[in-house]
Amino acid sequence: MDLMGWIGSAGLFQEGDGAMASQNSVYGAAASERPFIARVHEVQSNEELERASLEQVPDEPVVSSVHGIAKDTPAVSIGREETVSGDLASDDTAEASPLPFVGRALHYVPGQSIIVERRLNLAEDLYLADHAFIHAPGVKPDSACLPVQPMTVSLEVMAEAAACLVPGNGLLGFEDVKAARWIELADTDNLTLEVKADVKRYDAERGAWFIAVSVRAEGQNWPAITATVLFGERYLVELSPTFSELTNAYRYTHTGEEIYADRHMFHGPRFHCLAGDIIIGDNGLVGEFLRRSPEDLFRSRRDPQLLTDPALLDAVGQIMGVWAMANDRYAFPIGLKKLEFYCPTPPVGARLPVRVEITEGSGKRILANVEVQDGSGNVWMRIEEWGSWKFAWDRRLVDFRRFPDRYLLARDAGLPGLDAEAVGLTLSADDLQGFDFGMLARHCLSMEEMPHFHGHAAIPKRQQEWVLGRAVAKDAVRHWLAQRTGSAMLHPAAFTIASDVNGRPFLEALPGVGKKPAVSIAHSQSRAIAVAYDGDVGVDIEVIAERDESFVAAFTTASEREMLNSFPSEERPAWVTRFWCAKEVAGKLRGTGVNGAPQTFEVVGVTLDGQIQIRHHSSSEAVAVRTAENQGFIVAYANRPRPV
Repeated sequence: MDLMGWIGSAGLFQEGDGAMASQNSVYGAAASERPFIARVHEVQSNEELERASLEQVPDEPVVSSVHGIAKDTPAVSIGREETVSGDLASDDTAEASPLPFVGRALHYVPGQSIIVERRLNLAEDLYLADHAFIHAPGVKPDSACLPVQPMTVSLEVMAEAAACLVPGNGLLGFEDVKAARWIELADTDNLTLEVKADVKRYDAERGAWFIAVSVRAEGQNWPAITATVLFGERYLVELSPTFSELTNAYRYTHTGEEIYADRHMFHGPRFHCLAGDIIIGDNGLVGEFLRRSPEDLFRSRRDPQLLTDPALLDAVGQIMGVWAMANDRYAFPIGLKKLEFYCPTPPVGARLPVRVEITEGSGKRILANVEVQDGSGNVWMRIEEWGSWKFAWDRRLVDFRRFPDRYLLARDAGLPGLDAEAVGLTLSADDLQGFDFGMLARHCLSMEEMPHFHGHAAIPKRQQEWVLGRAVAKDAVRHWLAQRTGSAMLHPAAFTIASDVNGRPFLEALPGVGKKPAVSIAHSQSRAIAVAYDGDVGVDIEVIAERDESFVAAFTTASEREMLNSFPSEERPAWVTRFWCAKEVAGKLRGTGVNGAPQTFEVVGVTLDGQIQIRHHSSSEAVAVRTAENQGFIVAYANRPRPV
């Protein structure tokens, strides 16, 4: 049965008391009717883990991986508190701990509190490479592609730390998950996490432990994510969301597999859990998840004891992202109100029906209730108020992020009269609404250029203008080369634009590329423009504004001021700006700039359509510069072909 027919089938995702209530074995009012936690979700007891450690590594210290502490490590008792050390993430003890995120314990009071330190490492934690925001395969190392820990991996981290305090109990779910900031490995292969867990209370009536957990990343003063983690001997069954009939339902344009193939999701293969058709309505969507093997999430652990399935949980955020994309928006998860498990994680290869009901979607947030079945007719998990932050991106930006080596971010600058072989493009901050300039830099700049970007950090406005200029120049060069050679476009970060002693930009060596274009870059306030050309070229842009007489006198000659005074007063600011930009262009054509002496470039003639004739006094060289007014800016440009 296809999904469109499946939505209306009796008993599946029906209204009222939730999905498949009559078939679901987890429903029951009394604790005795609720099933015990399955072994796959159960955290083993101290004794069992100690025996396993002895059997696996008889020549190494005995390790209890319930709390990640080597038993023969010296301990100092302070009242009931134990201060301990030991590192399960080190090479000699890693295999002794089945819990992959339980590392060195900094503090431990049995049954009360624990602080665990876990060092993320790109070589060990392979999943991070599949959750990187920058797409630059073969161009940049993983550490430069901004790998970000998924929120759902942080849930696993918190669950493992909480498990240390209640051995013998199983994971029931999470409450009040709040993700405040990214946990990112920015230009580093390692990042240390500090995970703090404290038992809040035990609810005897519900048979559940409530454990407050927070995760703080190295270099941060406040937790990146917090939650209450629930453990017990029996599953709780307290969520019963309603799922109304989808309104205006239709089959989404891409299957789950096609979404990944076309990079509408940035996730790598380890997180490819959307499968098959997705049916979308005004109020939610229906689809399927594919359970993937966790065997390649870590380099040294082929069979990690995971209390959740981070990739499968991440698919919830992904499918909500599909709903956002269908409504011309994009989304990142920010937390959830409550999550409950009802049975063990389904087997690898299982296809899991999922239903999402959007409860809030008109503002900046998306809130949704979610139900995921186990593929065998039972409910595996429910979520109340999964939250995502919603924002809008320009379509050009979306396509550029998907495939930076196929799409341009900049737009045609519209420079009439420029040589047909030249490529002139423009880019505005308005084209990047909701997008971080630091992210733009990581997408566009080479490893050699990034230090220059960071070097402008003290003056954010200057930094933004500089990276806008480099981004548009990269696009102009890539487009020029693709037109000239007929080959595929380069990734913008695959080459470097440097500057000579006069500040003139130039392309550094491009392996495999014969002739390189010259490039000219200009920026003003929120706009940048660049031209790539096989010859001398200059471009400038400046906002039209009133300039005082001292400024005008500083860059003009007496004859130029006489010319400016001949224009109507309301036109004078634009013509002052045209004169300035034209001189800048003339200086760029010579490769020197105005070099602190703008009067050496003199305007000797103008036309009403904005063409300006400039003569360089020292060389008597003349150049014609075109100028145009565009949305409150003056753009000036000129080119000179190479001698044949």
